[in-house]
Amino acid sequence: MNDIELVIKIPKEIQLALINNIQLSIDQQSIYDSCIKQAIINGTPLPKGHGRLIDADALPLIAIDDANHGSNFIKIAPTIIEADKAESEE
Repeated sequence: MNDIELVIKIPKEIQLALINNIQLSIDQQSIYDSCIKQAIINGTPLPKGHGRLIDADALPLIAIDDANHGSNFIKIAPTIIEADKAESEE
């Protein structure tokens, strides 16, 4: 089975319940399952072989005409999702 990298948005309550293995009622489980299903359906797939994804808003403002200086800031930007090396390694 092929893997897919998918960005989804779920309520914090569901994330914490899953992480902490909280016992849910049947009704709660049904609601959570539905929410997770919708999150997957509406998720954003990342393209195979994507580069490192960064938080560009965390970068300091730079002069537009200084391309070399700007690339240095991109290198130190916080990584949100590591690059997908699978395509290049195969």
